[in-house]
Amino acid sequence: GGASNVGCAILRQEGFSNEELAELSAEIDPASDSPLSYYPLMKKGERFPVADSDKEPVLTPKPDSRKEYLHGILQGIGDVERDGFRILGDLGASPDRPTVVLSCGGGSKNDVWISMRERRLKDICAEGREVQVKRAENTEASYGAALLAAASFEE
Repeated sequence: GGASNVGCAILRQEGFSNEELAELSAEIDPASDSPLSYYPLMKKGERFPVADSDKEPVLTPKPDSRKEYLHGILQGIGDVERDGFRILGDLGASPDRPTVVLSCGGGSKNDVWISMRERRLKDICAEGREVQVKRAENTEASYGAALLAAASFEE
């Protein structure tokens, strides 16, 4: 999501149904790392956190276990999000690291995914600083874009 070409749409491309996502997510320990190192693009090309039109998706090796595959994909998406926030902070964003990240869209319904993202984001926070990933009050993905558009009309 966000400015990256990486996002949860890869889950549909890889054939995960809502039911399978819910079932397999419940079996994942969000406090453990996947041994897989994925960059789950749907197709070639990335915009952020690295601008590389030749960047290829990395979805191998593909384990026999769908649970392990899902764990690796979710971790890969979380790593891209973490790296994006790190780069924004390094470029001068204020605050330099997030303290609260509001989640919307389909992924906001997945508590394991929210916990995984929060843990990955804590990796870039200074000791003693906390970051929370929370479900947005309105979880429709278009809601944030609508708020930004509305804010542009305020004086």
